[in-house]
Amino acid sequence: MKTVKVFALSTCPWCKKTKQFFQDRKIPAEFFDYDLAGAREQEELLAEMERFGGGNSFPLVLIGEEAVEGYDPDQFCDLLEIPK
Repeated sequence: MKTVKVFALSTCPWCKKTKQFFQDRKIPAEFFDYDLAGAREQEELLAEMERFGGGNSFPLVLIGEEAVEGYDPDQFCDLLEIPK
């Protein structure tokens, strides 16, 4: 299975829905709450997001080498090749 990373804000409702999407389907994912990270980790997270074309909008989901901005369950399923 492709690796999944979710860059989120702890207070963002769409970020919470995105996390729940992967948890409900038992899809292994790494979750990074930007706003709860220290200054240095925030810099690193932002640099990784920018490397994949994401700016500072949340959530940003990396599935393999593909980036999905926002909550888009259909695109998550397409990239993971799982039923919708």
